[in-house]
Amino acid sequence: MEGWLFDAYPVSGGMRVWVIAADGACRSFVDPWSPAFYAGACGARAALSLAQKAPFLVSTAWTEKRELFSGETLPVMELRVPPLARDALAARLRDADVPLYGADIHLVQAYHYERGHFPLARCAFELDGDRLVSWELRDDPWALDYALPPLRTAHLSLSASEIAGALDPSHAPRGKLILAMDGTAHELEGDEREQLESLARRIAEWDPDVLTTDWGDSFLLPRLDALSRDCGVALPLSRDPERGMAGRGERSFYTYGRTVYQGGARYLFGRWHLDVKNSFLLKETGLDGLLEIARIAKIPVQRAARCTIGTSLSSMQMDRACRDGILIPMDKAQVEDFRPAGDLLAADKGGLCYEPDVGWHESVAEYDFTSMYPTLMVERNISPETVNCPCCKPTPVPELTHHLCEKRRGLIPAVLSPILDKRARYKALSKIPGPEAARYKARAAAHKWCLVTCFGYLGFKNARFGKIEAHECVTAWGRETLLRAKDAAERRGHRILHAMVDALWLVIGDARPEALEELRLALEKEAGCPLALEGLYKWIRFCPSKEDALSGVPGRYFGAFTDGTFKIRGIASRRRDTPKLLKEMQGELLERLSQAKDIAECRAAAQGLEDIVEEYRSRLREGRVSAAELAITFHLSKAPEEYKRDTASTLAAKQLAQAGVLLHPGETVRYVITSAKDAVKDWRVRPLALMEGALEYDPAKYLELLNRAAEEILSGL
Repeated sequence: MEGWLFDAYPVSGGMRVWVIAADGACRSFVDPWSPAFYAGACGARAALSLAQKAPFLVSTAWTEKRELFSGETLPVMELRVPPLARDALAARLRDADVPLYGADIHLVQAYHYERGHFPLARCAFELDGDRLVSWELRDDPWALDYALPPLRTAHLSLSASEIAGALDPSHAPRGKLILAMDGTAHELEGDEREQLESLARRIAEWDPDVLTTDWGDSFLLPRLDALSRDCGVALPLSRDPERGMAGRGERSFYTYGRTVYQGGARYLFGRWHLDVKNSFLLKETGLDGLLEIARIAKIPVQRAARCTIGTSLSSMQMDRACRDGILIPMDKAQVEDFRPAGDLLAADKGGLCYEPDVGWHESVAEYDFTSMYPTLMVERNISPETVNCPCCKPTPVPELTHHLCEKRRGLIPAVLSPILDKRARYKALSKIPGPEAARYKARAAAHKWCLVTCFGYLGFKNARFGKIEAHECVTAWGRETLLRAKDAAERRGHRILHAMVDALWLVIGDARPEALEELRLALEKEAGCPLALEGLYKWIRFCPSKEDALSGVPGRYFGAFTDGTFKIRGIASRRRDTPKLLKEMQGELLERLSQAKDIAECRAAAQGLEDIVEEYRSRLREGRVSAAELAITFHLSKAPEEYKRDTASTLAAKQLAQAGVLLHPGETVRYVITSAKDAVKDWRVRPLALMEGALEYDPAKYLELLNRAAEEILSGL
């Protein structure tokens, strides 16, 4: 048979594999595969003894693998065990202090690494009944255009109102259960048993390949599972009749200066469950981007939808390590090198940021380095094992005492190079009008997130293949690259308005396309890194600091390109906490300004802009607004009871907690300011989830916020 590898998971005797054929038919079989992991030579005797005592078959053999950092080939003992027994044996060996490699790789990913296929790979399979005999790969994860199986999709959600359905149902009123497929939606009626029976019947009849949900991980599927057991009604959410539903608990973690909440997960077997409210990739890149990442990272689709992009990147690194015969440690074994304090101070810097020239400017060109950090990692061969290698004559990295290997290619550059190449090709294809342009754009966006993550992952304390010195080399070369471009621009007589990490803003005298291209080529040659013209601004405003009107903020600006499009960073309409009403007002102001050819025309439009603002003021005074338009979003950095100061945001969180809503660090709370200065603290705000009856809000406070947002756009005109 021929088809697409749709799902795989460990069972007794190997891996259960589901395949979808070209006609949409779905069937499964067992691949009698046993995962391998490795024990260091110093622990081989203990490993062999424990393997012989195991209540399951363990095959052992000596082999050789390469240690990444030293490059040395080491003898190791390979142990192969039944998939469901691997973790138990690995835990016993670890308790015996046996050094282990590759013993904690996700089993499905390890299966793909060793077999050489990947999720949604098109293959030909030879079967003997329910057992796989042989297979042939007829696909390539790095192909630009590839066929995908015909997927039948059903969507499970709750009916929506202004509040119900818009917020996590664990926190807010709940609508009725709705199941939709092929444009037909069914609202499930009756008591709980009748709703379960109706849902079970429709899933069995429709047999969807993919079940998408709103809040399925955190609410719908756990609740349906519990009701199914309580009512004694079998619910065939998974295709595999022997498997129900697998779960993973929620967690909160701190990353890049922000606490992130990751909801629990509910996985199905033989059928995908994708919660659109609990998937970063689905939100940012859609299904096309998600499937692209699953293919190139060799990570199961349901897992790829929920894990961080760093996990997918780590999977690519481990896949490459397996193909290159490199040992994968269970824990990060490398520590930061000891060095003098002066060297540490010189190295411990980030990207280069200038303070922008505050105010309105026109005829400004923005040049951006294309994927600067990943490109530098590939071109400069920056990888944990290539930093300060013992085999090369030291050629210092700019500003640092580190040097990079010139004899062997690093693991990280080998992983990033095909991603950079494929993304560049997708970006080019996405600019060609046609039915596939949106798909190419989504896949390019998915690659972008991998490339954005790769730099930070070098310095991540728990990264298996991370090293802070490699992270420092990237930022050092980044600063050097930006400085070279800046100096080259100034030598050609251009005034630098702003420079930040991988971008330059220059005042342009000659705005002809050929002149802009000539300048781009000159700067690219001097800098030694690919450079692209982001666009030519008709006008741009760099906003001042709130504390000092003469000081600029590097990441706060807005401007209109000559093609009428906008670039906006850091202002209210871009911030997560800003009420929808204020975002809409700033959007209208900017849309009106986009028609202006220069600053003079912007100033001529001032009265029309003020009229827009006044209309929004009138709406607030007259009550022509909704709770959803006024809701402010607050991101919890800790549990509500841990906040000491009673701000509007913390009061809203505490009200929800008092109402019995369980809130985790990293979750968001949406609330309306009802009476900002009320003596009774609980009357100052009201969480959106608890709002009932007529809308109450503080017009004076919202007018203050609206005027501040308007000033952000109009100041200086």
